[in-house]
Amino acid sequence: MSDPNQWRNGPLQATPEEVGFDASRLERLDEIFGNLLTTGKVQCASYCLARHGRVFAHRSIGPRHFEKDLPLEPSSFRAIASVGKVFTSIGILKLVEDGRILMEFPIGHYLKEFDTPAHAKIRLSNLLTHSSGLPADPGSNAEPNPDYGRLRAILSEPDWVARLAKVPLAHEPGERWCYGSAGFSLLGEIISRTVGEPYDVWMEREIFKPAGLQDTYFHPGDRDLDNICLVSRQDQEGLDRTLRIRHRPMLAMGGAYSTVLDMVRLGQLFLEGGSLDGQRILGRKTIESMHRIHLTAPAPHWGDHFPDWQYGLGLEPARHPLVPPGSLWGHEGSGRSAMWFAPEEGLSAAWILPTTIDWDPDFCWTPRAVIWSGLH
Repeated sequence: MSDPNQWRNGPLQATPEEVGFDASRLERLDEIFGNLLTTGKVQCASYCLARHGRVFAHRSIGPRHFEKDLPLEPSSFRAIASVGKVFTSIGILKLVEDGRILMEFPIGHYLKEFDTPAHAKIRLSNLLTHSSGLPADPGSNAEPNPDYGRLRAILSEPDWVARLAKVPLAHEPGERWCYGSAGFSLLGEIISRTVGEPYDVWMEREIFKPAGLQDTYFHPGDRDLDNICLVSRQDQEGLDRTLRIRHRPMLAMGGAYSTVLDMVRLGQLFLEGGSLDGQRILGRKTIESMHRIHLTAPAPHWGDHFPDWQYGLGLEPARHPLVPPGSLWGHEGSGRSAMWFAPEEGLSAAWILPTTIDWDPDFCWTPRAVIWSGLH
């Protein structure tokens, strides 16, 4: 059996030089990811980079299972957690541009449980920009709604929408940014009630399949379960739950499995104006609206406070002194995963760093900075 701690390469379509990328930056990226592995911060690592639609880096290293001596392949699957919120955002906006839902209406128009005076100001855009006032995800010490156990319990109940509607708002809609996964579960419910079928069924047929995301799914089906990367018993329990329970509200806030190559293809969808291989997923104007600033507001942010946090529709603009504002967009996922794209540079990048550690700057900020520095 091959050594899991040796780099493994996926298929490429170009060399770094052919697409205007400094190959020495890939060596530095390998060093960073390799160091995370040897220091025990991650179990394994994989990344994929493409420019102008051509993959020029696609590598993996480390074991893909916490108990089995199996190497992480470049094609291995991983739960991508909150990166999946990008899919939910695309699904919602597809219904908007088809005229099936309206962004001007309160969400109570689509969810009768939220048709109350307390929720009258919440629009779809508030859910997409994490500014609704609904319960936020837990943070180090700054989030206003840290009781995540209670929230997960609510989302596990059959009447979860009604229960969530009874939780008091933490702030007026649009008043501040507080990262909230519960709002994306509501977006998934709006999709389901509008189309008349489960969120995951509709998303796989209407978004994943036409976009050519062959290795992105909510339910493994007949795929090789041994090729799914797992780092803990909790990961295994999550997979078992996926196999046992098909339709859950938490799917819309981050229940998909994918590969780094498919996440790069997701980024390519934004670079190519909403179509891939001649297949239209969203209109150009709609997809462009997602990576435009829709919110500027104060934000409690995992131990920090920003007076002017900015956000698109389901996407975050990179906030870095060396990156021009609004030129690099993407999303992170716990566990960890990330996808980023730069429209003006034709760059799409994705990586997974499977770990049990909640967060580390080397999981996202560091690789993003190194990749950005490689552009010619």
